[in-house]
Amino acid sequence: MRQSFLSSRSLRFMLIAVLSAGFIVFVGLGLESKMASSDPATQVVQPPQPQFSVPPQRQSPPIAVTLPREKSVPSVPTVPPPPAIILSQPNPAPVTVKTAYGHLPYAENDAIRLEVVGQYVRDGYARDERLDIEAAQAFRQMAKAAKASGVLLMPLSGFREVSVQAELFARQIERKGSKEEAAKWSAPPGHSEHHTGYAIDIADQQSPESDLKISFEATRAYQWLAENAVQYGFELSFPPNNWQGVSYEPWHWRYVRSTRALQVFAAAKRPQ
Repeated sequence: MRQSFLSSRSLRFMLIAVLSAGFIVFVGLGLESKMASSDPATQVVQPPQPQFSVPPQRQSPPIAVTLPREKSVPSVPTVPPPPAIILSQPNPAPVTVKTAYGHLPYAENDAIRLEVVGQYVRDGYARDERLDIEAAQAFRQMAKAAKASGVLLMPLSGFREVSVQAELFARQIERKGSKEEAAKWSAPPGHSEHHTGYAIDIADQQSPESDLKISFEATRAYQWLAENAVQYGFELSFPPNNWQGVSYEPWHWRYVRSTRALQVFAAAKRPQ
């Protein structure tokens, strides 16, 4: 009994001793740790961390983008549809020009368009000859080129009024005996190309005997004209066997280079 009592008592003392020793060890470790942390020699110094300063981001100013303006499309006018073609409709009759013994009608040119192109001079007689401004300029250029080749072109007859043509035609009737025969050599009034100011009778200044005669075709002037006149817009009005039936006139030339001249002689250049 006593022995068991002593054993339990001893056990209690031993347990208390163990607990006390553990407590002392725990407290000692805590104090040592605290002391170590407070000692500068034993304190672990962490290196300073670099500080990075991030500059504030600048906000870019807004970019102004100019968009191209849309091109305004012009409004398209409304075009009415073309009239319907009636296939059964007959073709219009061709326009015909009434001639007088083969001569076509021509209106008298406006005097304001006429200018002196040169003089006809024979045996002390001289007169100014006029042409339409377009034909006058071309004739002067042509005469200058011919003179450079030793050929002297001289205007024999240019623009002619209807009243003057009436006198000339009346004389031809007296000579030939009838209007029909007279028309082979001279145009009735209102039907002469000379009314237009685009036609001209040309003479060789060096061959007066050939004026207004078939023999003019043998002169140097005619030979030069036959080769070069077309370059200046002139053509022979009445070549041999012309469609109008007018007698051959190697001296009679007409200017056809301009738009206006072509309109004037449209009927003459288009055989009926």
